[in-house]
Amino acid sequence: MATKVESLLNKVQIKLTLAAKYENLANITGSKPARARFIRNSNRLRRQAVEFQRAADAVKSVAS
Repeated sequence: MATKVESLLNKVQIKLTLAAKYENLANITGSKPARARFIRNSNRLRRQAVEFQRAADAVKSVAS
């Protein structure tokens, strides 16, 4: 079983990968509404990744 820090860092990687996916979709789509939706999704996932990273750092500092 993964530790709390490993679990949070894995979530960071997943969120960043998904954000890159949606950013790519925003670049290749021709529809302005779809582009806006993909950019919103990408930004939301990047914000979530930052929050998970902060949580992982907090857990690391408490464990030390």
